[in-house]
Amino acid sequence: MKQHAKMAGVGAVSLFAGIWATTAVAAEGEPELNISLGLGAGYSESIYKGIDDDSAALPLFDIEYGNFYISGLEAGYTFYETETLSLYAAIAADDLDGERTDSRQLRDLGDVDSGTNLVLGAEMMTEVGLLSASVAQDVADEHKGTQVNLGWGIPVEFGDLTVFPAVSASWVSDKVVNHYYGVSASQARAGRAAYDGDSAWIYGVGVSAEYALNQEWTIIGAVNYESYSDEITDSSIVSEDSAVSAMMGIRYQF
Repeated sequence: MKQHAKMAGVGAVSLFAGIWATTAVAAEGEPELNISLGLGAGYSESIYKGIDDDSAALPLFDIEYGNFYISGLEAGYTFYETETLSLYAAIAADDLDGERTDSRQLRDLGDVDSGTNLVLGAEMMTEVGLLSASVAQDVADEHKGTQVNLGWGIPVEFGDLTVFPAVSASWVSDKVVNHYYGVSASQARAGRAAYDGDSAWIYGVGVSAEYALNQEWTIIGAVNYESYSDEITDSSIVSEDSAVSAMMGIRYQF
């Protein structure tokens, strides 16, 4: 089966940490179990006021069984697949970061819980690269918001090294914007104006890479830059209009 171009969360943004790759296909009626475990180190910037850059250890975990998969905080099922097209459904957490208590200015607001989303997505390998699209809807009544993701990337192989440059654009509804960046009248303070935002766009460009040491061990790395539209950056609790994230790790395929 083909792996989705999965995203591994690092702090406030997400990085393309999976490469479109073909794995061995088990005989019909005999699903193959693939498990990989690893450990990485991540670096991330936050757009919230008063939050310093952050680095942390990142556990890496992926499991596939037939058309089912689990990758980090995402669990899904590929319900249609050809050599070039993959359609899937998944349950996944938001990509956005809601940790605000590290900021002295925002500590009284508390952290924001992530939504739990039902995701419907498609990926198509074309002559111009991998095209992807997905729609995510919060089904846990955390913010009841919607996110639409579009992506384009080109996997390039150099022997055991695969490099995957990609660009992305994500539309988030006003409910998502206000869940993470809104300020109610009761939360307003001097220097923190009340804010009720509209739907917004987040644009990303990044590159990830995988280097196969052998059949079991793989070194992975990624770096990503994201830019946020005015509907987010106009919030009184936001101080930056862009953020960079990076990660590097090693993974073992059982």
